[in-house]
Amino acid sequence: MEGVTVVASNAFFDFLTTFEVPINIFIIVAAAVLLNWLLRRLLMRTVKQIVRGVKKAQEVDTTSEIQTSPYINARAVQRTRTLGTVGRAIITWVIAGIAMILILGQLGVNTAAVFTSAGIVAAGLAFGAQNIVKDILNGIFMVFEDQLGVGDLITVGTINGTVEDVGIRVTQVRALDGTLWFVRNGEILTLGNSSQGWGRAVIDVTVDASNDMAEVEKSALTAARSLLTAPDVARKVTGEPEVWGIESAFGDRATMRLALRTRPEAQWAVQRALRAALMREFDKAGIKLATEQPKLPGTQA
Repeated sequence: MEGVTVVASNAFFDFLTTFEVPINIFIIVAAAVLLNWLLRRLLMRTVKQIVRGVKKAQEVDTTSEIQTSPYINARAVQRTRTLGTVGRAIITWVIAGIAMILILGQLGVNTAAVFTSAGIVAAGLAFGAQNIVKDILNGIFMVFEDQLGVGDLITVGTINGTVEDVGIRVTQVRALDGTLWFVRNGEILTLGNSSQGWGRAVIDVTVDASNDMAEVEKSALTAARSLLTAPDVARKVTGEPEVWGIESAFGDRATMRLALRTRPEAQWAVQRALRAALMREFDKAGIKLATEQPKLPGTQA
């Protein structure tokens, strides 16, 4: 019985000796996958706790509804989410690099020579991969300078939409029609961000020039101020309505401009509500809107 045990033990050690390298590589890969999963999970859990904490403190469900110190708190949420997405990519790349080095060591490869060769190759590739380097560096600067964040409504060139993901090399933007755009960070030269600071709802109202313009201005302000007490609109407004005066006058038409300061990304919703309020108030005051101008002969519709 003891002889059988000794033989089995020797066979096991022979197996470990024969397959030591594959076993070690398997352990390294498994440990790398597990560590990557744990760190990414810990990072995202931290991000969610920070976001949940800010929203709980403000008693809101969405980032755009934050009321007290809206800019600071909303940007804290968006910046945390953005750093979380970039952090996940960094964790994966670092762990993959360390695992590769350990695996090369198990295979008996001279890692010092590999690093020297890699440095030479990297220097050569730097000239041919300038666009990739540019994308990565620009992406890092955009995140740390807080130019944009996950959830921001931005305009890049002809693309207008919401940022869904900020990667080290590519930023994903979901357009208003649902199209998902992949924008290289190095190609973002001019960026418009509608989610920072505040917005402004601007309405041009064209009325019949026979109206009393003082009455038009009074009715426009009354309509705008009515939004300040509307539960679904009031929290989106941060300033008092302003009439900027007559923007243009032509024939029997006069156009007046009305502006109202809003929270970030809320200007379009406020504009829609303001148009409806203006129509109700003008109808009540008997103010006539301008009729459509007749088309000249020979013009296209």
